[in-house]
Amino acid sequence: MKEQKARASAPLWSIRLQLDHKPAEDARLILESALEPFGEAMSSFETDNGKGWLIEVIGQTKPTARDVAAALKSFGRHRATIDRVPDKDWLAESRKGLPEFRAGPFFFYGSHFKGKVPKNLIGLEIDAGMAFGTGRHETTKGCLLAVAKLAKSRKFKKPLDVGTGTGILAFGVARLCNVTVLAGDNDADAVRVAKENAAVNKLGKQVRILKSDGYRAKAIRDNAPYDLVTANILANPLIQLAPDLARVLAKDGRAVLSGLLREQEKDVLQAHEEAGLTLDVRLRLGDWSVLVLRRGRRKASSRKKKK
Repeated sequence: MKEQKARASAPLWSIRLQLDHKPAEDARLILESALEPFGEAMSSFETDNGKGWLIEVIGQTKPTARDVAAALKSFGRHRATIDRVPDKDWLAESRKGLPEFRAGPFFFYGSHFKGKVPKNLIGLEIDAGMAFGTGRHETTKGCLLAVAKLAKSRKFKKPLDVGTGTGILAFGVARLCNVTVLAGDNDADAVRVAKENAAVNKLGKQVRILKSDGYRAKAIRDNAPYDLVTANILANPLIQLAPDLARVLAKDGRAVLSGLLREQEKDVLQAHEEAGLTLDVRLRLGDWSVLVLRRGRRKASSRKKKK
């Protein structure tokens, strides 16, 4: 998955949409989607102690007020402001603002961290950059926690990470399970970043990273089946890729899926059930869900027993 980045080498422009209320989740996502094409970086957060909301997009091309107004026209009366962003190394600033943190057995930190990794934790250096996944978002954190829980009772030998982004899930699995991991992403920048991160964490030989649109790469198809598949992408791609996942997942394997909101669980589960997979474990962090799937029918405990 690609995370957007604002580069300091060229003039930057911002579009700021200030709302005087906290919008519903669907309404907020619609507004974000309307403004997203205008830039390379987006932030969206509460203001005025939760009474308001601000959506800001930063890009290298100055947008016209007419184009921005046209993009927002269908969603009510909204007026966005367009301004030049003061020159600053925004990537460096964002890295400084990302403190180290723990997620289960993992400890994540940026290149600015000068301390020591706590004993008995798996340390991984991941900076904010052009690929999605620093571990701080609930979707990534949830996947890591789910994998850590599975690893307590299962021994994985052939994992696959789909939509690897920065490579964070592949690195976590490689270190936690002491295995070689195959990882793919459909974005060339993400593949490059993941390879750089693998080198930084001395995992270049243990994690193989390649460009792949879902499960289509020949290496991914040839190496199937996998006893663990992680995919932290989005609900719609997860739904579309359900049949492919079913084809590559081993008989007793587990798939850890994330990137979906709670209200999207039903659609994602239905698509995978139609492909022959069923829910094994569900983990929720805030508004986000992590689904652990397996082959076969539902557990007997989830059905009414016949008398």
